[in-house]
Amino acid sequence: MSTHMCINLRPLTQYDDNYLRVIDLYKKAFTTARYIPTWFLRFKLRNGKEGFNVIYSGHTWIGLIYTSEYEDIVLIHFLAISESYRSGGYGTKVMDSMKITSAGKRVVLNIEKLDKRADNYQQRVKRKVFYEKNGFRSSGYIVQEPGEQLEMLIFGGSINKEEIEAMYKHLFGSLIGFFLKPKIIRI
Repeated sequence: MSTHMCINLRPLTQYDDNYLRVIDLYKKAFTTARYIPTWFLRFKLRNGKEGFNVIYSGHTWIGLIYTSEYEDIVLIHFLAISESYRSGGYGTKVMDSMKITSAGKRVVLNIEKLDKRADNYQQRVKRKVFYEKNGFRSSGYIVQEPGEQLEMLIFGGSINKEEIEAMYKHLFGSLIGFFLKPKIIRI
């Protein structure tokens, strides 16, 4: 695999050749999306959605990434690489390009908390190792959402509880009071 492989992000629109595959990957990769009807997702994402980008390597579609920004913090809601390209080093290349585009900002993301009793424990460990290898470390906080505990990882600095709460409030606003107000727990 050549190292000059160019990763580029394009906002998703219905004109993207891989539009339906992207929605499918989103539903498979992102737990809460499983409960959202496909027609609704297609409707919501048809004209693109701020921060929802399709990842290409040259002309090859390799995945998607969904991010939001709040002040100097970039939150990666999720990153999913298409099954045919997993373990090809693409995840790391995407992280590298993120670090360039988010230079000077803090980048945070949540991963499922390591819990030996979890069915996907090995997968959780692999995910944490992947992000650590890419320079992320624990923020020292657990984000408790309905039914799951997520550990927040951070790259490029540290974050405190007030900032995390402000970020969630800003990003999910009225939805939060309505749906889920995550509890931020110090580890």
